[in-house]
Parts: sequence; C-alpha cells; structure tokens
Amino acid sequence: MKLLIIFSTFFCLLAAASAQKKSTPYSPQHRLTMAEYEGTLRLWKKQHPQWVTVESRGISGKNMPVYLLKITDKSVPDTDKQVCLVTALHSGPERTGTTGALAFAEWMLSDDVLAAETRRRQIILIMPIINPQSMFFTDRFRNEHGVDPYAGAGPKGKVWDIKTLTVKQPELAPELMAFVSVVDQYQPEVHADFHGTGLQEYAADQLGTRQTYHGQIMTEVTGGAYSNYALRPWDWRVTEAMIASGNAAGFPSDRFEADAQRTFWGAELAPLGQKLWHGRPQFYSAHYAYAKYHTLIITQEVAWEQSVIERMKGLLRIGNQVWGDQRQASYPVNRMKHFVGHFVTAYGNSASERRKSRVELWSKQGKLALGFMYPQTDGRESLVCATTAAAKKAVAVHGLDDLHANLRKQFPTDAANIESFIKAGPEIKLAMGTPNTHLLAAKEVDDLKFENGVSFRLRLPYQKPSNLKVQLNGQTLKTSANDGYESWLADGFTQIQVNVPAVKSQKTELYFITCSYTPDQKRSIGWMPPAEVQKQNATAKAEATPATFTDLSYGKHFRQNLDLWLAKSTQPTPLVFYIHGGGWAAQDKTDIHQHLDVKALLDAGISVASVNYRLLQDANAAKVSPPLQWPLNDSKRALQFLRSKAGEWNIDKKRIAASGVSAGGCASLWLALHDDMAEAKNDDPLERESTRLFAAAVLSPQTSLDPKQLREWISNSEYGGRAFGFKGASRADSFIPFLAARDSIIADIQRYSPIEHASKDDPPIFMEFPRQDKTPVAGEKQSDPTHSAVSGLMLDQKLQSFGVKSELRYLNDGKKGNANIQEFLLQILGSNK
Repeated sequence: MKLLIIFSTFFCLLAAASAQKKSTPYSPQHRLTMAEYEGTLRLWKKQHPQWVTVESRGISGKNMPVYLLKITDKSVPDTDKQVCLVTALHSGPERTGTTGALAFAEWMLSDDVLAAETRRRQIILIMPIINPQSMFFTDRFRNEHGVDPYAGAGPKGKVWDIKTLTVKQPELAPELMAFVSVVDQYQPEVHADFHGTGLQEYAADQLGTRQTYHGQIMTEVTGGAYSNYALRPWDWRVTEAMIASGNAAGFPSDRFEADAQRTFWGAELAPLGQKLWHGRPQFYSAHYAYAKYHTLIITQEVAWEQSVIERMKGLLRIGNQVWGDQRQASYPVNRMKHFVGHFVTAYGNSASERRKSRVELWSKQGKLALGFMYPQTDGRESLVCATTAAAKKAVAVHGLDDLHANLRKQFPTDAANIESFIKAGPEIKLAMGTPNTHLLAAKEVDDLKFENGVSFRLRLPYQKPSNLKVQLNGQTLKTSANDGYESWLADGFTQIQVNVPAVKSQKTELYFITCSYTPDQKRSIGWMPPAEVQKQNATAKAEATPATFTDLSYGKHFRQNLDLWLAKSTQPTPLVFYIHGGGWAAQDKTDIHQHLDVKALLDAGISVASVNYRLLQDANAAKVSPPLQWPLNDSKRALQFLRSKAGEWNIDKKRIAASGVSAGGCASLWLALHDDMAEAKNDDPLERESTRLFAAAVLSPQTSLDPKQLREWISNSEYGGRAFGFKGASRADSFIPFLAARDSIIADIQRYSPIEHASKDDPPIFMEFPRQDKTPVAGEKQSDPTHSAVSGLMLDQKLQSFGVKSELRYLNDGKKGNANIQEFLLQILGSNK
C-alpha cells in the first residue's frame, strides 16, 4: 500500500530530495503553522460572516481540531444549491494540496464574478487539513495510530469495511471519521480532493528544516490519480472542462493513460503487464461519497495554487449552469440506474429534492430491473422498470403473448393501450437487463417503492421529432415537471424525462413507459454494395423475393442449411432443388438469384429451395477423404430433409427437379443419375427418404470427374484434383498429381462421377453451356475447359443411347426448344400444375 500511496507523486520529488542537499538558488518556502491556519479561518469568518461558517468536525492527534470551512451566500436559501466538497486527504507531506485548498477558499471569498455566482448557487465545503499532525509535525501520511486517511490504510491493512461502507475501528481514525461526518451530513454532488508536492519522498535525515522550496513543482494532473484510475469523474467531459479552464490560464494538465497512450489494466490483461497503464482500480476514502451517495469524485495534483483555482473554475461553472443534457443547473450526478441508454434518474425541481431522491435511488438501484422493447425502432421508444418480485415475474416472459397476459393483470384498465403500442411495431421481445432466471427468483423481501418520487430518461436520436406521445402504464402523459413528461434538445438527442411524484411512486411496482414519435428526417439504414457488385449478384432480385424460411438446418454443421420459398397453392407444389456452384469451395445459396428467376417460379406454382453444404476445406480440416463426399452427401441429405417435410410444407415429393451451376450442376446430375440412395432400414428417418429426382436442369456442369476421361474429351482439362484432396496453388497444380494417382483411386472417382451412374431409368436432363464459344468437339482444346459443352455432349450422347430424354444447349447452337434452365423448369414442373 505504501508504494501505491507514493506512486502518484514520486516522479516530481526525487530531484527535489537531491537538490536540498546542495547549495541552490531556490529559496525555502514558508512553513504554515497551526496558529496561522486557525488564525486565517477565524479572520475569514470575521470578515465574511455573511458567507463563512467554520466548525470543528473532530479531534486529531495532539488534540488538534479537524476544521470544516463552509462558504455560501447565506442570504440565498440553500434549497436549490449544489454542494461541492473540497478536501486535502493527503494534507501534510503533500503541502500544495493544502495550500491549494486555502488559496481556493481565499478566491471563493473574493469579488470575482464567478466566485460570487458560485456563492449564490452552491455550498462550498472545504477541509484543507484532514490530518493536522501530519501537516504540522510529522510530514508523513499516517496519523498517530498509523492510519492514512487518503488510502484508508492502517498498520494491518484497510480500515474500511467496503461492503458496509464503515470504518472498522473509528477510534483509530478520527480524521477519517471527521471527513465521513461531513459527507454524511451534506451528501455532496461533487467531491474534489487536492494532492500535490511536499516532503513525502524525503527520508528522515533529509527533512532538515522541513521546508519545501520555491520552484519545487510537479507534473499537474486533473481528474484522477496515477495509482488509482477509479478516482476520477465518470464523465470525461467534466475533466476536459477543468483542463480547458487551466489551459486558458496557462496551466496544462497531464491526461494519464491518454498521454501515455496505454490501455487500462484488467485481470485477463495482466500478462500484458508492462504494456498497460500502471494504475489499478482500488477503494480509497474518496470513494466513500460516491459509493454512499453517488457523488462525482475528482482528484487533482497541484504544483501551483493558482493552477488549481483555475481548474476549479471549470468545475464550478458546470454546477452553476444547465450543463450537458441536464434539465436544471446541476452537476451530472442524477442518473441512478442504466440499461443501454435508458436511465432511472433523480426526481425533483430543486437541488435538495433531487439530492433526497438521488440518495434514495442510489441505495435501491441494485434491486431494480430495467428493460425495453427490442429491437429499438425508429419512431418508437420504451423503458420498463420493475421494483417488486411480482413486477419482475410479470416481465420475465419468453414471448409477447405472455407479456400481454401479464400486463392485463398488472393494469386491468389500461393494458390494452400498451398492447396496442407493442402490436403496432416490429419488436420481437421485451429485453430485460436482468436474466429471467433471476427475475423469477425475486423475493418479496427485496420489494421496494420510491418514497421521494422517481424520474426516467429516454433519448430520441432526432432533434425535432413530432407527434410525440408518451404513456406510463398505458396512460397518456401531459407535459409537466412534476407529474408527466418533459422534452428538450440536448447533446444531440431529444431528451424525454418522465416524472413520477412521490404520491404515485409510493404505490407503483411496475413502470412501463412507451413513446411514439415521427422522426424529423428520413435516414437510410444498411450499406449496399456497389452497383456493379449488386448486378453481378442479382441483389435486387434477392431483395424483392424474400424466402419463406431462411437458414433451415438439415444437419449440425453451420453450413448445412437451406432457404425455402413456398408457392401458394391448395395442392402439393413441385419443387426446384438448387445447389450453388463455386468448385465446392466457395459461394453460397444466395447465388440462386444470379441464375434463376425465383419469383417467376413461385408465380407458376413451383416452390424453390436453395442449399448450402459443407465445403472441401471443411472436409479437409476433418481429414475426410475424398473431401468431395461431404458436399455431395450434404446435397443428398438436404434433398431427403425436404422430402421428409413435404406434408408440412405442401410439397409434391414426386416432382422435385434439381438445378445447379458448375459444381452445383455436377452435384445435381450426380443425384439425378444415381440409383436411389434411400436406406429403408436406417434408424435415421431422413435416410429412409428417396433421393430420386423428377428432372435436372443444370448450367455449365462437370459431367465426369475422371481426369483421364476429361483429358480425352478436353485436351486442356485441369479440373477435379482438389475435389479428391490433391493440393496445389492452382487447379493445374492439383490436377497433375490427381491424374498420376487416377488408377489408385478409380473407385472413388467412379462413385462420384455423374456419367458413371447414367442408366435407362434416369429422369429428363437439361444442360446449358452459355459460355461455349464454338461447336463442341471431343478432343479439342477449349477456352473454358472447366465449363465446356464437350462435357455435356459426352453425357448427352450416353443418355440418348439409353433412350433418356436429354437436351443440350449452348451459345449459337441453332436449336429450338427450351433456351435455358429457367424455361425447362417452368415447362417440365409447370405442365402438370
């Protein structure tokens, strides 16, 4: 703890210790005495009785009082005054913390315009010397019992019981108890603790006359402490306002981790040690006011007394005015509970009312459950707060129907208005910040009501919304600062604050706030790819034809899913079963819109399915050989899955036609030509479904995967190596070892080559090769060997020899009949509509 305490100031005084050993041009500073200190306080009280109150709040070592100086304009009622507490918890060795506090007090008693305004608007409490013994006798941090008031550390560790926020042995820490008594009495909005330079790093034999010297400074910091990054304002804008005020007067501040360009420490980040900001979050005595009363805490290092005055001016201006998104002049301390930009806030139109509400709500906020309708939607906002076990159980629902039923019980008269709001929107659920399991386990012993009123804050992301309608528990609210809602523009949002007075909050268990409005501008949501990419991917067609079901799983792997469009019909509909291309290594089911007009098929009474499957890389990672079996067998299983759901989805099992492009076309042909792969005795009901097809219409397919056969057909063929697990930087690289190993894996090649399964009982086949640039002739080199019509020609000839209906089309073939796969599918599946 000692190291942590000195961490914040060691950097400024190492040189100073050395300097006092030598003869230097730096003259010693005056060392304040107890008599001078007490005399100053008495004089200020005598000179400014209309502003100054001085009192002893405890007795420190050697029977020295711990004084509190109170400065405020007594002619102005305290009702609407903010309270700012200033301390020097390290007073003594850190001399400039104390002298800075005294200089600040002196300025507060001046004729400065800001000082006068602050006296009228705030109560300034100053405790310049918390530890008189340290200041006037020892120049060490601890008191006579070994307790450091700042860190709350004693000879045997922390003197604080952090859970109960009490001092374990108060008799050993009278200075700390004096500080606590002030905080408890005034419950300040802000607490600024001053630190600085002094004799804390001087060893006993270096203290000499125990005087610091003129010119002894330090790097000043504003807002927090080097050793403890939890000692800072929660709103960095407060810190920046103070820094800006200091900068304007020529006094710059270090910004801790920002200037050091380091991120914060955390338990999981600990191994990064030397790369993190060295401060740690710890409980120091200054945290007491925050923990007990939600006080904004600030720590400052002081080199020059005038500097801390200038920085404090920046802070005081905030308390004197309506700052940020506040409704009244106030420090930003009134939000007691939050959930994703929705807030429970203090109630009241005066500082004292809000303080009373703030303290109550802060003590109870841990037992509140907040939520809102999800997803958040333009033109609509909501906030829900449950305060009792019954209310929490009412909102612990899994669906909107259950929510409506529970709300009818909570609000018999007005639940219909809430239900109407919810049903008018697209939200899918009530999202609560507390898990349902915890809500359902809530106990009545933890029930609470708000005795001093309560307010709730919502924020609309528009500056001039219209048609604002705010309801609380189904009742429409009027504009009111006492009982209703207020709205104003601040911080870019239209702020909506619902105010519930004590007479209502004492009787209310569940708060269900809804807000509808019309945005003042239309904003687009969602980025779209460039037009060229959209055209390539048929994005417009996809957007215009949303699937009935998306990402239906037919297996456990994330790629084993499909999209399904169901045609409207009273009779079972035929189905197009589409398998995407990409060499079984790329693309996905959405490429259907590049090759088929789904809407036209639906309009013809034909349902459509588009399938994803596990890719070659997935199979390779699982050491499956040959990897091709995964995408082909997935296509088979997807077909069987759809057949198993035929009754549910009104699909005609007997009229399913496969379609696909490139590798998807190969898979479609494999299914179409293969004997039925149904296994009647398999325990898996899907495996018992037939795999036979009514027809197949394919685009640029590979009809054979035999490398020798492909080279005989197409002299520059290089396809298929990767499908059987042969690696290479290119298809050509993988084809060479594939061809060399051909005879050793011929069984697998024949198992997965479509042409090997051709027989007289095969369904009609349509093959289209739109990029074929010349009449296909076997044995010739092709401009696109992977998608050459020669492959289709060879299969067409074999099918024709079996008497199977087969149609081959390519560019400029001069043939009549179906021009493309779309026409074929419409003709063969729509003919029996």
